[in-house]
Amino acid sequence: MKKIIKYIGMVVLVGLLTTACEKDFTNINAPADNQVFLSKDGLIAVSIGMGQHFSTSTLAPVVEIPGLTTREFGVTSTFVTPMELAMGGEALGGENAGVIRLWSRLLRDKGMAEEIIANVDDVELESGTKSGIKAYAKFFKAMTLGYLVQNFEQAPINNSIDGATFNSRQEVLAECISLLNSAISDIATDPISDEFETKVLANIDLENTLYAYLARYNLFAENYQAAIDAADNVDLTSVSEWWYDASENKNPVYVFAVEGAPDTYPQDNFGLQGSLIPEVGDGRIAFYLSPLDSTASSELGGQDIEYAAGFFSNADSKIPVYLPGEMLLIKAEAYVGLGDLPNAVVNIDAVRTKTDDVFGVNAGLAAWTGNATDEDAVLDEIFRNRSIELFMSGLRLEDSRRIHSDFTPSAAADVTSERNRNFYPYSYEEQNNNTNCPADPEI
Repeated sequence: MKKIIKYIGMVVLVGLLTTACEKDFTNINAPADNQVFLSKDGLIAVSIGMGQHFSTSTLAPVVEIPGLTTREFGVTSTFVTPMELAMGGEALGGENAGVIRLWSRLLRDKGMAEEIIANVDDVELESGTKSGIKAYAKFFKAMTLGYLVQNFEQAPINNSIDGATFNSRQEVLAECISLLNSAISDIATDPISDEFETKVLANIDLENTLYAYLARYNLFAENYQAAIDAADNVDLTSVSEWWYDASENKNPVYVFAVEGAPDTYPQDNFGLQGSLIPEVGDGRIAFYLSPLDSTASSELGGQDIEYAAGFFSNADSKIPVYLPGEMLLIKAEAYVGLGDLPNAVVNIDAVRTKTDDVFGVNAGLAAWTGNATDEDAVLDEIFRNRSIELFMSGLRLEDSRRIHSDFTPSAAADVTSERNRNFYPYSYEEQNNNTNCPADPEI
């Protein structure tokens, strides 16, 4: 029964998206037809479809696009889209197909979440099913908004058929935090039902996931104690995963980085350079990377590249919704923000020495021997471990911009630096069809 409902969910969602493209191709902020949201079966189906669409479609540009900007991936082709992203600077415009995919898919998934939130209280449901659907949709809206402001300078909190109004990064992060807190309250007041857990959640521990993303966005918003408190509420042995199969619903990172002859491969040393390269014996190297005797295109840097392993080895490999190591590194960075370097180092060491990670992401290293009294040195070690521990998770552009804020990308094409943009230009479709769209950031 579960498989049938999942299939129906995808049919409903794909139908909605196709209709939106045909009717409103130039206005991806437009809401979908409301009728499907007015019944129990419709809400359940769309909730399932929303998760499946994000995990199989939207997650691909979330990982690939910033991964090209921050050297997680090397490019082996001369196709325009990956070349422009690898070069960055002013060479990258809103017409880039990768930027368009990232923007439009996140907005579409956000729009589904908004429609669920707007209609769920009007549908007769078991209280635990209603609270679960409501919290799940709030999580999706917060997550998609979060990915938007990780990559774009501003984003619309709410989609609108009349042209969405854009909000500042600070406003968007505040909304993400509010949505997650509200979702936590929803399921605390009315615990999720067996029906919702079985039909919709499947492989996601919703409560722990909500706290994990709450920790993430509080860190980004510089709410350091709140980030620590949320991270402390996450059970590091809990598991939340996006699941795939080897036929219709393939792992999206496998599809663009492994299957066939891809245009992008992971870079050697996770794309890190100089003093930031991983230490010899770091167990995460073999977890995420498999040897390949090849290089990226010489005109795009010529870096050594490797095969993707870990969560991306096969079409049916599962991808974590978040990693427990991120919670430790959130705490480490938040303690730096609070001026508590000793506790920051405690959490760095918890990641470095970890051998019992529930997903097998174990560095197995000794404790850090760097200068624990130097804030910049501590932050560099946090950045190095985030870059390795959270490899190919779509987080490195945000991390690089936040932790290495003193670095200014070049306006000229740059194929080797840690990042070649701070934020992306807005999709040309948004620029051409929404008069509220801001001017592109300089870089």
